[in-house]
Amino acid sequence: MELGPIKDLDVWAAEAIERLEGRPVVASISGGKDSTAMALLLKAAGIPFTSVNLDTGWEHEDTIKYVKEYLPTIIGPILTTKTDKAEGLGERAVQKGIFPSRRIRWCTEELKIIPFAKVIKALEEEPVVCVGIRAQESQSRAGMPVWGERSKAYDCEMWRPIKNWSEQDVIEIHNEFGVLPNPLYLRGARRVGCWPCILGRKSEIRLVADTDPDRIVEIRRLEKEVAEVHRQKCEARGEEQGHPPTFFRAKIGKGFWPIDRVVEWSRTARGGRQFELFSADESDAGCMRWGLCETVASEGEMSWTKGKQ
Repeated sequence: MELGPIKDLDVWAAEAIERLEGRPVVASISGGKDSTAMALLLKAAGIPFTSVNLDTGWEHEDTIKYVKEYLPTIIGPILTTKTDKAEGLGERAVQKGIFPSRRIRWCTEELKIIPFAKVIKALEEEPVVCVGIRAQESQSRAGMPVWGERSKAYDCEMWRPIKNWSEQDVIEIHNEFGVLPNPLYLRGARRVGCWPCILGRKSEIRLVADTDPDRIVEIRRLEKEVAEVHRQKCEARGEEQGHPPTFFRAKIGKGFWPIDRVVEWSRTARGGRQFELFSADESDAGCMRWGLCETVASEGEMSWTKGKQ
């Protein structure tokens, strides 16, 4: 059987099983296309694995539903874990009086790495941690090895079985096994983890604003609460407050932008100087990319039963 760049699945599986040397596999499942493709590959290869989802408290409700209700019917049970310091990113940001940023990404450490490490350390045997990272995603990920890297955070070996897969390979393995993608992809999302990520692209911010205005309201509320806690902490330390923290930080030299200004900017043409008269419908691009336009109803919902084997 051929899957993605794998020409002979039986040979690939035999080599992987030999490399695993009987160690258990723990797969990080986010509800995104890459981790789902990775799980489908392991399942097709007959490699047992334990699925773990990291709940950051900042995912879209459709992603939560996809992980809790749909994916388990395809890949089996999924254990969900989260930080014990807060209900999620929003509450933790208020507690700290600051949002994560490009320079200080405490969200990854506190909401993902530490909770996942606790799961790993609780296991009786040292596992191999399997993650759905692909080289095409970024230059840094392209430099990561498929095998052999030992994680300092988890104290075990990392395995990236779909590192050399293309996005089309990922889409095709979903289609091969009749598995529907996270519905956010069909609405034009390119990433479906944190909704939105502090490092979200312009188009991603606009998509959130256009399709999920309640999340913008929530960010607006958080900005006020975080700013007040930040003011109190600065006052207690006898420090000057400076500019109130905002969820998004503009690039160097442009400072802090409140969410309403960021949303306004997301709807402008290139350069940010004027509004686009005709903006492309992101859902069209999402449907075309996955070839599943017929599964999307007028209100943007998906039939969860279609595509099941």
